[in-house]
Parts: sequence; C-alpha cells; structure tokens
Amino acid sequence: MIQTMIFQPVTLAMQAGDWGNLLFYFLVYSVGFVLGAFGGMYSECSGIINIALEGSMVIGAFFGLFIDFIFGTMDPMPAFLTTRGGAELVIFLGALVAIVTGVLFSFLLTFVSNKLKADQTIVGTAMNTLATAICSIVFTYYTQKDSLEVRNNLFVTELTPDTDNVFFKQLASNMNCSLVLGIIVIALLWFIMDRTRFGLRLRACGENPAAADSVGINVTRMRYIGPAIGSAAAALGGYIIFSCARTNVWTITALGYGFLVLAIEILGNWHATSIFFASLLFGFFTSFSNVFTATITSTSPNVFTIRSTYAMLPYLLAFLILLFFSKRSHAPKSEGIPYDKSSR
Repeated sequence: MIQTMIFQPVTLAMQAGDWGNLLFYFLVYSVGFVLGAFGGMYSECSGIINIALEGSMVIGAFFGLFIDFIFGTMDPMPAFLTTRGGAELVIFLGALVAIVTGVLFSFLLTFVSNKLKADQTIVGTAMNTLATAICSIVFTYYTQKDSLEVRNNLFVTELTPDTDNVFFKQLASNMNCSLVLGIIVIALLWFIMDRTRFGLRLRACGENPAAADSVGINVTRMRYIGPAIGSAAAALGGYIIFSCARTNVWTITALGYGFLVLAIEILGNWHATSIFFASLLFGFFTSFSNVFTATITSTSPNVFTIRSTYAMLPYLLAFLILLFFSKRSHAPKSEGIPYDKSSR
C-alpha cells in the first residue's frame, strides 16, 4: 500500500505563469548562490576557512531587510516611497547596508584567526549562531516584540509590473535592483580573481604564504581583505534571496544555504568559472519546490506532490557532491593554517 501511494501516477501542468515563476526563482537563487560560493572562494583562497557563510547570509539579509522595514513602515509614508523608483532606492540602500554588514562581520573571523591563531572551523561555526542571535536581539529591541519574522514584501505593490502578460508578471513581480547589482558584483568578483594581480596574490597566500611573503606580499593583510570581500558577497547573496522571495515574511534563518554554497565551492574546485556553473545547477534544483507542488497533481497524495520532496533536492545533491567529489577537490594547501611570519 505504501508503494502504491509513493508511485501513484502524476500529471505536470505548467502554465505560462508557472514558467515565469520558475525562471524568477532560478535567477534569484542562482545569483544568491554564486555570490555565496564566491564568498567562500575569496576567503579560502586567502587561507582562511569560512564556515560562517551561513551567518554572513543571515546577517546581510537581516540588516538589508531591516532598512527596508524601517522605510516601509513609516507613518505617514513619504510619497516617493509609493513609486517604483522610491522602492528601488530603498532596496539599493538595503543592499549597500548588507555589504557593509558582511564586511564588519568578517572581522570577527579574521581577527581571531590572524591575531589569536584560533581554530577557524570552530570560530566559523560559532559565528553562524552568533549572527542569528544578533539579528534577533536587534529586531526585538526595535519592534518591542519577541519575534523572528521580518516582513519582506513591503514594496511588493510598487515592484509588480502593470501588465496582462502572465509570464512576464510572474517573472518580474518582486524582482528588484539588488538582483542587477548582484550580477554586476559577480562579474566584478570573477574578473578580480581570474584576471588581476590581486587575485593571483590572494591565491598565493592560500597556497604558499611563506613564498608569498618572501616576494613582499603582506599575507596577514590579504587574509583580512579576502574574507572581508567574501563575507560581503555572501551577505549580498543572502539579501538578494530573501528580499526577492515571495513569502510575505522571512524567519531569521538562511535555511542552510550557507552550507549549500560550501558544497558548490567544493564542486567548483575553488575556480570562479566552475563555481558559477555549479551554482546554476543548484539554483535550478532549489527553484523546484516553489513551483512544482502547485503544478503537479495526482489521484492521491504521494511523494511527488509534497513540497518537501523538491526542497530536499539541493541538500541531497550537496550530500552526493561531498560524497563523490570531496576527495578529488584541490583546496588551497594552506587554508586553515595560521601563518606565523617568524617560522618562515
């Protein structure tokens, strides 16, 4: 009987709006994941293991949405905020705040890693919990309500296109300028890592810091800058995902996306181009749960009509990747090893 329920025939009925919705989530998740994985790449190529990408995505999403919340709940509401331009301006400001917050958050990791020579994995794990706690305290203090739910649809009316085209309406509704900013940042980060002297020096600090130091590269400085760039990228990625999500409210958590981007980084073997395409794969699978449960029908409930089945796919993919590819990956040789200049 259980097998009958699991394998009941299903029907997939995708309408134009469903295709637009799928493409929307594919773009949002892909951009967010690329930024998060690039964040891990920049940090680890400098020699600092960054397990705190989850925390960076949480804290970046929160403080960016917090700015949106402050402006979006003004009473009376300024007239310019009721226009598309006003809404985009606030969201752009939120994205900038997310980036700055990510940079500041990274100093917790880099200080204890570079100055105190602490275990980077343990510190990064602790920072993931710390990020959620900081966000909860700030939001509770501001709202005087003990709640972890932040509204993320305050400008949904202004961000909904006035069109009768169902596909375009589903594709563009709640899509904002942070997505465009994210694409620009992705191109910039790729160029810096693969086409500039800075990117070469950053990789040298993660591969052989003593050799890098011997030719005049300040290893400690690079191990501050790399994680700062990485944390800022992950923070922006988190803000893009949760500011575009059509959930009405966002519960302060990154849903494990920070660990997904670590798997993407491993699959991409710490190379920007490979990470980009790996992120598209994960973005495609992650977008399923937001669309398919509304379009798949069956004569009786079964495993293919449950949202959890599709929400599980990216995490299952991450597990398989770590299982089959982790031994073949070539991480920077000196990542996680504190550099002591006196030992050179």
